[in-house]
Amino acid sequence: MAIKTKNFNPVSDPKLKCTCGHPDCDYRSVDQETLNMVQAIRDDLGRPMIITSGGRCPNHPKEVNKLKAGDHQLCKAVDIACDNEYLATKIKVLAGRYGATRVAGGAYCGFVHVAWTPTNDKSVPTWSY
Repeated sequence: MAIKTKNFNPVSDPKLKCTCGHPDCDYRSVDQETLNMVQAIRDDLGRPMIITSGGRCPNHPKEVNKLKAGDHQLCKAVDIACDNEYLATKIKVLAGRYGATRVAGGAYCGFVHVAWTPTNDKSVPTWSY
């Protein structure tokens, strides 16, 4: 069964999959549960969203040399493009509404990182890039 939603599909949205270009890349995509939450955010936002990063294999330049797999490598995160703080704030609020466990970024870096990686921390950790 293909991973997809009404507005997102790794076949037509290549940034949902790893794009590292490494010869051993497995082109992993975000999982269906994550994509369902991204779709819910998009539905409530009422406007298109551009995903700038989704799944990442262990060879991805932003994943190498980590002590443990990151949110993207676990296929539980996306980076959503945004160019203004109003939009970034709306995305962050909606991410929290839909159970995100980590939220970061904003217009100052051009994207909002949203992750649904399992954690016991219920405070929805946030940070800046």
